[in-house]
Amino acid sequence: MRRARARARARATRVLTAAAASVLLAGCVQMPTSGPVVESEVTTGADDVPGISFNPRPPQEGQAAADIVKGFFDAMRATPVRTSVARQFLSREAAEAWVPERQIITYAESAEPTAGTSVRVRLSDVKRYDARGAWQRTQPSADLSLRLVEEDGEWRIDEVPDALIVPDSWFDDWYEPASLYYFDPATEVLVPEPVFAPRGDQFASSLVRGLLATLPEDLQDVARSYFPPGTTHGLSVPINSGIAEVSLSGDPDAVDEVTAQRMLAQLVWTLRQEPRINAVQLTIGGRVISFQGGSTQVDLGGVGSAYDPNGEATSTELYALADGLVVAGSMAGFEETLGPLGQDDYGLRSIGVDLAGSRVAGVSADGSRLVVAPAEAPTGEVTPVVVGAADLAAPRWDHRDRIWVLDRNAGRARVVLVVDGSAVEVDVPGLSGRRVTQLLVSRDGTRLLGVRRGRKADQVVSVRVRQDEAGVVVGFTPVRRLPLPVEGNGRIRDVGWRSPTTVSVLSDINEELSLVRTLSVDGAPGEVSTDGTVRLRGSNRVLVSTPADAESYALAGRSVTSLTRPERTVSDLPDGLTSLTYVG
Repeated sequence: MRRARARARARATRVLTAAAASVLLAGCVQMPTSGPVVESEVTTGADDVPGISFNPRPPQEGQAAADIVKGFFDAMRATPVRTSVARQFLSREAAEAWVPERQIITYAESAEPTAGTSVRVRLSDVKRYDARGAWQRTQPSADLSLRLVEEDGEWRIDEVPDALIVPDSWFDDWYEPASLYYFDPATEVLVPEPVFAPRGDQFASSLVRGLLATLPEDLQDVARSYFPPGTTHGLSVPINSGIAEVSLSGDPDAVDEVTAQRMLAQLVWTLRQEPRINAVQLTIGGRVISFQGGSTQVDLGGVGSAYDPNGEATSTELYALADGLVVAGSMAGFEETLGPLGQDDYGLRSIGVDLAGSRVAGVSADGSRLVVAPAEAPTGEVTPVVVGAADLAAPRWDHRDRIWVLDRNAGRARVVLVVDGSAVEVDVPGLSGRRVTQLLVSRDGTRLLGVRRGRKADQVVSVRVRQDEAGVVVGFTPVRRLPLPVEGNGRIRDVGWRSPTTVSVLSDINEELSLVRTLSVDGAPGEVSTDGTVRLRGSNRVLVSTPADAESYALAGRSVTSLTRPERTVSDLPDGLTSLTYVG
């Protein structure tokens, strides 16, 4: 996952002034001369740590109060990331109490500090991130209050927010998107939560510190951690010969083998994002934890595969309707499935397939019925699970084999959940009763994404699914809107998963051009660079995408464009082939 920089189309050399201001140089835009792709914005290696370090000046003798404030803000932009110099601008008491790890505040611009010993600094376009590095909210502006005192004849800041306060451009340069991995409440699947972590040697340490932080209230009943409350780790996570050495506080006798294995699964999935790490060694209370026959070093591929957020051993085939029959295969060709829906025309208009590719849910031509049948068992039955609906959208499956289906219901949407063949309507904040055109569910079963129709522009919104320890849905979090700049007529044609934490949005620019943007599912500002922001020729109406490692497509009638490999020519879809989809 890569975050596209809003202020530049590609990275270029940064030149640091004496005040450590970063200047973004010109970017690059690809403009194909032929083919369906009109434009693709790309970024260069986001894994590269910027090569210029900034060592800020500490306080100077006799500095005025205003210069102390400016110096403090400059010092927080030290690179590599550190706050030791910034702390020198604080009074002794404030320096001891200041905890900048509690949050990150970024801003587009800052006004000149007000004069006096009680200083106010106005920031514009403010974004706040919590102690884990997870985005929380964006504000048009915010005022920060600082109080200064004289200490040993010099001005020092005595009151300051517990936060690292830095410009957006600095944050974009030195922090990169990542995920922290927790379990769902039933401990059946890992749940990735998007965060930002500092690049370079601090990356692994920051991720472990994020895992140990207390989960915020809005994630209660959504995700759980097996790290005991109050657990801390050393100042860093050293990486020696590819082995990440994670040392945690606590009583090793209080951690049983099952808990330790789950802690390790969270660590392995989180730390596998650091390419220098090949294995993990876990120490609790000074005792190295042994696993799997006495091994103390666990390979990154050796733990947690059964908890994969994309599902364990899920199918990567494409499925579709061909003249009313369910078929499976690839863009090179499709074959009829052996199940009843692949042998007889049941008059379906859309389908959804479970993660294993073993069952198919289909919506009737009039949108009133949802049926379920085996995909490959020729003797299976076709079972109606929803009847009497108004206008069902394509059904979606999660890892628990639950089916989530939207009934558009003439602008008063209903969300129907099918569990073990029984359907029940669930009240989803921000979706139920609204004009909703699309519904997605994450494979881990913890997120719902919907497209809400607006008078002038459509919106992509997200809610989290609350569950108990048995995996039973008990409610939902409040709705959150994903920021999406309006371009063209503002109408969203389709949405689709591109990873467990990102979603692509297909919208119209005009009658001749379409746009695909990829966003973080938590609503964090800025686009995510998978293959860049892609502009497409033609009237594209459908996204065919998957969070797994497989190719994604945009469809304009029968014409197909690869979003994963835009340079590749893809044959048109055969006549009569509709409802193209991956599992899930």
